[in-house]
Amino acid sequence: EWRPPLLPAPVALWSLVVAGHLAASHAPLPSRLEEPARAGALAIGGASLLAGSWRERRPGFGRRASIREGLEALTGALAAALAGAALGAEADRAAWPLPVHPRETAIVVEGIVLDTASIDATPPAVLFHARRVRVGETERVVSARLTLRWHDDAVPPRWIVPGLWLRAEGRYRPPEDARNPGQSAPGRWLERLGIAGTVAVDPLSVGAPPDPPERGGSPGAILRDRIARLFASELSPPVGALARGMLLGDRSGISPAIQSAFRDGGTIHILSISGLHVCILAGFLALAGTIARLPLRASAVVELAGLWAYVTLVGAPACAIRSALLWTAVRSGRLLGTVVRPFTAWGLAGLLIHLAEPSTALDPGFQLSFLAVLGLGASGALSRPPGPSRSRAGPLAERVHAACRGTWSLFVQSAGACVGTAGLSSRLFGSIPVVGLLLNLAVIPICTLFMAETALLLAAAAAGLDPVREAAAGAAEASGLLLLAVNAWGARLLDPWITREVAPAWGLAVAALTLLIAWATIESVRGGRVARRTAALWALGALSISAFAPVLPDVASSPSTLPRSAVVVSLDIGQGDATWIGFEDGASLLCDAGPRDERRDMGARVIEPALREEGFAPPAAVLSHAHLDHFGGFEWLARRGWIRDVWENGSDPDGHWREGIAAGLRERGRAFRPVRRDTTALLGRNARMRLLPGPAHGAENDRSLAAHIEIEGRTILLSGDLEAAGEEALLPRLGRCDVLKAPHHGSRTSSAPEWIERIRPSILLVSCGERNRFGHPDAAVMGRYRRVGTEILRTDREGAIRLTITRAGAWISTRAHPAPRWLGWRDDSR
Repeated sequence: EWRPPLLPAPVALWSLVVAGHLAASHAPLPSRLEEPARAGALAIGGASLLAGSWRERRPGFGRRASIREGLEALTGALAAALAGAALGAEADRAAWPLPVHPRETAIVVEGIVLDTASIDATPPAVLFHARRVRVGETERVVSARLTLRWHDDAVPPRWIVPGLWLRAEGRYRPPEDARNPGQSAPGRWLERLGIAGTVAVDPLSVGAPPDPPERGGSPGAILRDRIARLFASELSPPVGALARGMLLGDRSGISPAIQSAFRDGGTIHILSISGLHVCILAGFLALAGTIARLPLRASAVVELAGLWAYVTLVGAPACAIRSALLWTAVRSGRLLGTVVRPFTAWGLAGLLIHLAEPSTALDPGFQLSFLAVLGLGASGALSRPPGPSRSRAGPLAERVHAACRGTWSLFVQSAGACVGTAGLSSRLFGSIPVVGLLLNLAVIPICTLFMAETALLLAAAAAGLDPVREAAAGAAEASGLLLLAVNAWGARLLDPWITREVAPAWGLAVAALTLLIAWATIESVRGGRVARRTAALWALGALSISAFAPVLPDVASSPSTLPRSAVVVSLDIGQGDATWIGFEDGASLLCDAGPRDERRDMGARVIEPALREEGFAPPAAVLSHAHLDHFGGFEWLARRGWIRDVWENGSDPDGHWREGIAAGLRERGRAFRPVRRDTTALLGRNARMRLLPGPAHGAENDRSLAAHIEIEGRTILLSGDLEAAGEEALLPRLGRCDVLKAPHHGSRTSSAPEWIERIRPSILLVSCGERNRFGHPDAAVMGRYRRVGTEILRTDREGAIRLTITRAGAWISTRAHPAPRWLGWRDDSR
């Protein structure tokens, strides 16, 4: 007889806490209600315990006993939900808005260096404990953790080590909010690490006094510094950065291209400390205990001590703590003769971490780690390979069968982990790496080999065995390069499944719930409550639902059929241009795509997340002219299928920069569309665009392709990098406009008086980088616009700027000032 599966107590409690936390996040409790919610949770939890005690003292049967049991369960569930609500109220305090483009302050800091693992990254950085701070003539004693960061082209002194008292001058920047839609706030990550901001250091100001007022430095930080320096000296830069990421949890030195390949290949967990690394280390320690023939208890003590020492060394990230708690619970249970199921240990680890630090639940690493284990556990009933069982098989057949069984089990585990994280990956990265199902089968063994060789390298260096150290370094170099090559090849083998919309919260909740039920069903097999075949069917169904539920809106809905408001969004991409316009019927237009360099691609970092957040159809695209700060992000967007045909001015037809963009466009039947003369195009039902090329001969800026859009009876002009000559050529074809994207970022070589007098915009959008080296926008030019009554909005101050266009005016909302404000069109701007 089949009975419904039961959740272990820690899993059930954590599920209720998460439910309360989610409810509080969707209907936030003010932070002032945190204490009442916590007090209510304690009071009702006590009432639940009393109800249980009363039921045990006066046992009964029938309806009265059922009422008592129901009361106990109801009060217990309500107490756990209130605890989650209290965590939500606590998190609400930490979610207060951060500044966008905060003002920097010139300061002098003195204090102790805490960690130098990122000193070889780009840009170099160290973790610093400030003890004294001077601003101007005022000096104060403080206690704050800061990140000291050098400029890209600056080299920090190699004598900086943990525990050193340091004095440095620089510009302090507090934690800041996200500058664009679809992005997470970088300041929240700093807050979770307990860091109060960053200081851009003047390299010439760094010094250490001969008699420091204080000495310090934890042994763990000193050990991390020595390990990082050993990797830097013995391994090539990409392999050394890989080793730092996998063994020390510092990914700052890994190039964006490598990180992108691991993300697209579904192997991003390899690059940072995760359960995989902790389990590999624990396996090494257990193997060492076996080789040394230690007694079982002594081996377990050494194993767990080494495991937790490593977790502490790498900074105790949530995913490492989760894996260590799981391993400790299961291992300790075996030693004590008590069976501790992985499902129970998983719930206990999540509950303890969540209650200890509620903000950890908002960390993507925490979420991905626990969902991966959830998917892996839910797939357990499928780990036995299909087919008839063996009987009277010979030794060779047994080996083959064992190899097939191991390969199948590894494939099922990889599939379960990938399915468990599919929804969250689509939400975070905009894609689901399907190739990871197979690529992990090749990458994980190489990862294990690489970690073993780096561990041997560290041991040989510590023991002073130079021949062994050199051999281990060569082996680690070979396996590291092999790991990078195999992963890059696998990531190119099959493109990830691109998700156009953000996975909804209900889809993620449904996926997690089905996986919970499936794992509970598998656990019930051991108690005889559920047959193995039934558990396998539940597992298969749960994995199927989890794979497709998060992306159902992407498959089932058509963005172009949804009612919209016409919007203009000037994205904050630094020194460059990227303007996106969405129309009422779901059509959209992207004009320029920002810059790209070795570390940043604005197409991937800013534009794609913003397009996913908005939920409009993939836009048509306009490239104003062939400068990197305008076309840099187009290659990424073209390869990911985020843009359609690209209208452009046709300059530099043989430029190498075109190759990647053209290849991405060709894959989807798209192409560059040179515009040689004035061209009119329809963008949806109620919008029209005129493309106005600049003069055929002249500077590239003056050849910018301008886009003149008519929407809601109003006009928007996107003018590229036009300067005086280009403006003069376009003036006879233009009239007054309501919204103008400032030519050439508001430089002094553009926006001539005649241009401003003819256009007379109501709103001017200035896209420029914060403290850019060109001095954009020019103060005199901004003054000329102000004299004709123009409202000026700058991305270097406001972040992304959003205009909701109506016939009477525009609602203005920026990242720095998100509350919409109304601006009516001027009568003379029609």
